[in-house]
Amino acid sequence: MAAPSCNMNLLKQAQLFADLSTEELESISFRVTLREFKKGEVILYEEDTNRYMYSVLEGEVKVYYSSEGGKESIVAFHGAGDSFGEVSLIDQQTTPATVAAMEKSLVLIVGREDFFAIIQNQPKVMHKLLLLLSGRLRHSWNQVRMLHFNDASNRVRASMTEMAAERGEEVPEGVLLKLRLTHQNIGDMTGLTRETVTRVIDKWKKSGLISIDENRYILIRRSFFEENFTL
Repeated sequence: MAAPSCNMNLLKQAQLFADLSTEELESISFRVTLREFKKGEVILYEEDTNRYMYSVLEGEVKVYYSSEGGKESIVAFHGAGDSFGEVSLIDQQTTPATVAAMEKSLVLIVGREDFFAIIQNQPKVMHKLLLLLSGRLRHSWNQVRMLHFNDASNRVRASMTEMAAERGEEVPEGVLLKLRLTHQNIGDMTGLTRETVTRVIDKWKKSGLISIDENRYILIRRSFFEENFTL
């Protein structure tokens, strides 16, 4: 697809560049590229993970890896504003993961040399980068903690609680997740089968802890987050 023209409003949607002034954005605009990806299209292959970083401006993408048996395990979802690939640019090591669009997405791309030029000349970007990397470290700790749960309900609850904190939208009834997650997606993230996730989700729907609308958005009610709710 043809690359959309770059403008300052689009650049400011990227977390790394959100704190930059219009003048500062203009000074780095020639170092970035915008590209549109169709649903299902691969954005980043493992062999390219130490050459580029990406930031999602519109749409939704997933980061996943496949086992030798072909089973897909989802590492993370990224939506508008989220970026990925910075660590591999820094240590120049590839990451064993693939990034693909879950829906039509507009993505900002930065090559290694341009990435280093930007963080060296823009202290605000360096500060934001440190905050983002710290957040990802905490996410990794939470993932390890979640996988230690033997009980399926606790695994799914831990995963959904983290997604609610990171990507949820506060609404009067609770927290709304606009991720269009399938039961298979949740299973890939938690190391569970789709059937097991379905049983857990159905139980919560019947008890009123969550509901799912026609867009597959998940409404997590406030009682879901209470420590003593019945799994």
